[in-house]
Amino acid sequence: MAGKKHKAHKPLSEALSASSLYAVDMTATAETVYKHLHHQAKSAERRGDYANSHITRFEMVKDAIKRIIPNDPLNKKHALRGELSNLFRLKKGRMRICWIASSKMRRVCILFISESLRKEGDAHDPYLILQNMVSSGTFDAIFTQFGVRMPKMGSDKPQ
Repeated sequence: MAGKKHKAHKPLSEALSASSLYAVDMTATAETVYKHLHHQAKSAERRGDYANSHITRFEMVKDAIKRIIPNDPLNKKHALRGELSNLFRLKKGRMRICWIASSKMRRVCILFISESLRKEGDAHDPYLILQNMVSSGTFDAIFTQFGVRMPKMGSDKPQ
């Protein structure tokens, strides 16, 4: 028995096949924020400041977009309710990453990445910004392309 070799278990990331992941797209708005975060992280790295918060923030967002969201994009724990139903979000620190997903297409579209502090009613509240973008029709073509029902925005609410 001493010479018997046991099969090593693969790490979880290797055990998940690439085919089980959803493909990820980004809106131009989300991509701009992602590139900005990447640029800030690279600038800190070039200065040798590897403990910089820009690096940490970018790594959190990158991990969310490349691993967490594509593995389980339709998980109810990420679902938004009310006027933003059919959208999902992930909180990473103060970051909010919002997306829609199509199980039929096995694709995700990151709609919005925000690092604004969450303060309900504030003009910079990430959910208010997202709601305004959705209600203005910014994402209509993406909802149609993904076959996702557009959230019903209350027209009877005071502005």
